[in-house]
Amino acid sequence: MVTNHANKDNLRSRAEAQIKKLPDRQGHISVEKAKVLLHELDVHQIELEMQNQELREAQHRLVEISDQYTDLFDFAPVGYLLLNSKGVIVNLNLTACSMLGIERQRLIGKPFSAYMTKGESTTFFLKLREAFKTGVLPSFELRIKYLENREFVALVHGTVDIQVDQDNPICRVAIQDITELRKMEALQKHHEDLQKEKDFLEWQNEKLESEVIARTKDISDALESERHINQMKSDFISVASHELRTPFTIIMSSAILIERFKNLGRFDKIDPHITRIKLSIKNFTTILDDFLSLEKLEKDMMRVKKETFNILEFINTVIEEMEVLLKKGQRIQYMHEGRVEIKQDKKILHNILTNLLTNAIKYSETDVVLTTHNRNGELVLKVKDEGIGIPEEEQEHLFKRFFRARNVKDFQGTGLGLSIVECYLELLEGTINFTSKLNKGSTFTIVI
Repeated sequence: MVTNHANKDNLRSRAEAQIKKLPDRQGHISVEKAKVLLHELDVHQIELEMQNQELREAQHRLVEISDQYTDLFDFAPVGYLLLNSKGVIVNLNLTACSMLGIERQRLIGKPFSAYMTKGESTTFFLKLREAFKTGVLPSFELRIKYLENREFVALVHGTVDIQVDQDNPICRVAIQDITELRKMEALQKHHEDLQKEKDFLEWQNEKLESEVIARTKDISDALESERHINQMKSDFISVASHELRTPFTIIMSSAILIERFKNLGRFDKIDPHITRIKLSIKNFTTILDDFLSLEKLEKDMMRVKKETFNILEFINTVIEEMEVLLKKGQRIQYMHEGRVEIKQDKKILHNILTNLLTNAIKYSETDVVLTTHNRNGELVLKVKDEGIGIPEEEQEHLFKRFFRARNVKDFQGTGLGLSIVECYLELLEGTINFTSKLNKGSTFTIVI
């Protein structure tokens, strides 16, 4: 509040100094013209106050998003470290601190190799040096020391990021404790050896044989589950480190520019950056929603709750929410046939429609056409665009988790949207089909 008053006093002093340099025009201003000028000044004052309010709200949202990003980083399911080219720890999350059994303040600034044996540290340094040349740290195993010279086996992999500071690039490294996995593999090998010995001695004990089979199956199932979890963790780190950084960078740069333009009095330059912040927040929220939806679907936490509602009102509300994503001159055209009252799960239908419209808007420069048809209680929903389309040879993979076609690499996204839509439709006992041609567009049809 004090800062606002100080800025106003400063602006007033500068304005009065400029007025003193102007010729005296008091005798040339009529009462009517003075009223008009006074009205213009009042309107301008209100506009400035509204812009300041929007700026404060945007800064508040920025703080909230920063807190969410910090939580996502610190409580990721794997250890996460940022290393410079010399292998010194620049930053790390709480999971990595827990693995090493040391507080974060004591780890930052220390070489990561200090927590390895001499032979292991040499291997790591050579691979890290190669990573800063190629941009990728391929997966490999290390023995890492923690607490009182205790060790665990870690799977290490990462990527080099030069976008933050080209002169001082960093390597984003993920570490996963696979000690138990290796123990299970050793246990499986032991059981395989027992089985070979049993066959060699031709010792046929039915009870022992069934126990060996059962234990082998349990171990195989556990290994398969562990491999699936490790793959999910790896995909999560890859997507989160890239996709979540993009909107956060846009928000931060826009906030800095807004502050600069405000100090320069260039309020006409602020609105585009406020729009960028809103769009980045929308993208950030979409990414988080995808991860949360995936977790709920994986844990079978989603329940269908149908209710009767007006489909026209529902669709128009969704279209209004999508307007922040529309490009200049782009619209969503909507048409409906049949009765307007339907009975369905509004929340799930909202998530499905939002996913499809977001893709159509993102990959197209022209209007998106949305149609709904109530066929005696059966809802048919179509979303059509004239965008980049999907390569024919890649269409069979479209609903696989984390899959992204080769022609969308320059567009932000997680590769989760359509796989989540398919899971939602399984809950609603619905179907989804599509037609697409490269550079001609795509049409997705949903029947529930």
